[in-house]
Amino acid sequence: MVSLAKQPVKKLLGYAIRAEIDAHRIYARMADRVRNALLKEKFGLLALEEKKHKDILLRLFASMWGGEKPEIPKSVDERLLPAVSLKPSSSLADVLSQAMIAEKSAREFYASLAKRVQATNRQMLMYLSKVENSHYLMWRGEYILALQFEDYAEKDIDKVIT
Repeated sequence: MVSLAKQPVKKLLGYAIRAEIDAHRIYARMADRVRNALLKEKFGLLALEEKKHKDILLRLFASMWGGEKPEIPKSVDERLLPAVSLKPSSSLADVLSQAMIAEKSAREFYASLAKRVQATNRQMLMYLSKVENSHYLMWRGEYILALQFEDYAEKDIDKVIT
């Protein structure tokens, strides 16, 4: 991950907002793409959580800079916050592998950013870091299942193992 030390906090929050917007979009697309009902729900749940993270970050930004609007870039440097790249040929295992990397990077990003803000804002960033870690752990479990069951994304869970 790229060092956050030299980047202004204001700019980093803009990057984080963009990353949450992108994660929401990808997870929502994956929820529409898979047929496995449980996996569909998990992608949908994480899409909702990423949307809520964006809202949390917008409120955090507003609390730190009053009525000023954050500058949200069109993309984020992959070395700072990697994103999931979804292609028509992407396998579920590939998407989950990328999602694990993205969630782990987000966890580290928020934990590092928390060290750069006042104590009143630190708790929210640490909360986000811990939630991103829970996302990582969930995707890791799904990744293992996707490797073990080739058609995991395509079938109802009761038909995957029969």
